[in-house]
Amino acid sequence: MSQNNVTKQIDSVNNLSYQTKIANTTKFLKIYQDNVAKAQKINYKKGIADSYSNLSLMYYFQGKYDLNTKFMLKATRLYQQLNLKDKQANSFAVYGYQLKLRDMNSAVMYMQKGMKLAESIKDEFSLSGIYDNYGVLKEMQNELDSALFFYNKSLKIKEKLKDNPGIPYSANKIALVKLMQNKPREAKSLLDYAFKIRKDIKDIYGIAENLNYYGFYFKQIKDDKRSINYFNQAIEWSKKHDFPYLTQDNFKELSSVYERNKDFRKALQAFKNHIEVKDSIFNSDVRNKQSELDIEYETEQKEKEILIQKAKLAEKNLWILGGFSLTIIAILLGFLLFSKQKQKTLQLQKENELKDALLKIETQNKLQEQRLRISRDLHDNIGSQLTFIISTIDNLKYGLKDNDQKIINKLHSLSGFTKETIAELRDTIWAMNKDKISFEDLKIRISNFIENAQIASNGIDFEFNCQDNFAPVSLSSVEGINSYRIIQESINNALKHAKATKVSVEVLCENQFIEIIIKDNGIGFDEENTVLGNGLSNLKKRAKELNGEILVTSQLKKGTTIVLKFNKK
Repeated sequence: MSQNNVTKQIDSVNNLSYQTKIANTTKFLKIYQDNVAKAQKINYKKGIADSYSNLSLMYYFQGKYDLNTKFMLKATRLYQQLNLKDKQANSFAVYGYQLKLRDMNSAVMYMQKGMKLAESIKDEFSLSGIYDNYGVLKEMQNELDSALFFYNKSLKIKEKLKDNPGIPYSANKIALVKLMQNKPREAKSLLDYAFKIRKDIKDIYGIAENLNYYGFYFKQIKDDKRSINYFNQAIEWSKKHDFPYLTQDNFKELSSVYERNKDFRKALQAFKNHIEVKDSIFNSDVRNKQSELDIEYETEQKEKEILIQKAKLAEKNLWILGGFSLTIIAILLGFLLFSKQKQKTLQLQKENELKDALLKIETQNKLQEQRLRISRDLHDNIGSQLTFIISTIDNLKYGLKDNDQKIINKLHSLSGFTKETIAELRDTIWAMNKDKISFEDLKIRISNFIENAQIASNGIDFEFNCQDNFAPVSLSSVEGINSYRIIQESINNALKHAKATKVSVEVLCENQFIEIIIKDNGIGFDEENTVLGNGLSNLKKRAKELNGEILVTSQLKKGTTIVLKFNKK
């Protein structure tokens, strides 16, 4: 197909009648999307602009106002580039009319832009539609005389041009104003005039609109039965042909008629339907996008005007440039001073943080020195005194005769107790010398204790299992020594009282949660009938210091299990 034929085809689609296009917006949306692609392929800019304008119209009647705005502004820019003033005037006016429910000030501004441009080129066809729509804005602002003036101007032009699709719009608008002026007979005559033309030319949207007007007319003259009938017809027609704005308006008017007749159930349902349709087309996202696109277009236009003014007034505006330069210099100086002050403040803040850190380190060092001094005193004084006691006891045993066996046994017990005290003292000093105890240290300490216990207790099998994932975990000195003491005391109880042949220790850790399990296969005890002594009380006291819990379970001839659980701080 030749380019000329493609151009004609694009134009024929763009020039379809208004009634045809809005009768099925879903169908024609796809048609105009395809039309844009065809026009872009051959770089036919007028065809692109007309297709954009038609796409905007389709989106408007579907309630997609962000896309309506986007394509209307695209079309207007292209018309301006092509110097098609009649098309540009019509675009401004149509967009202004579409804005009437969203932004009245912008609507009036765009309408006046379109009107002035059309009047400057004496484009009667465009002016007939613009006068009509501008009358609507005046009516919405309650300026009824002005509205009638513009409606009548439009009607005269349309009748002169024999514009049958356009005549009903003006006739209906005049009819509704007459109704507001309490002239129902004149209003009905004009409505009938418009409705007849619309039925004759099969104007789908026009029929829907006139059904709505008839409902409103009979509502105003308080013929509610006929009003309800027409509103229901209008709802069915507008829903069938996808006119959401008309649908929600019909539901709203129908609700008020039902309410006036005290049929509140039907009034409520109609109003709910009105809100549902309204919410579907008026949402905040749409309004925001529309506003952004308006601003984008207005900014672009203002920038063009500023460039023109600058070219004309360049010489006169040199003093503005100088003033602007001084302002920039002042801002830069202010910024430099601010930056300098900010850096000074940050430096002072860092110095204070460093002082705090040094003070904390100094305090920790003093605590560590104190801890080391106490541990040395314990080791040098208490340790040496206990060692002297052991040596004295051993010398006393050698000086006694065999018939003093009771005294020898007492001295032997006292020597053993003193040795245990020294061992515990060493463990305490070990814990005190460390700010933190790694699990590796604790593991070695437990292993050494178990190894010594195994040497001292012939015939007892010891088992020690510790997970390998403790590398990042460390305990405080209190946590470390208490954990170690609980294991130590539990093993000692198994050796001294349980007559066990097997003792196992297992240490588990998961997400800072520590679990230590000590089991033996000894004689056990009856939990219900046995009074537990100081050993268990000591275990519970140490568990409490860990903010943990300890659980002791035992069965006769099956052994005892001790479980310690606590969260590492």
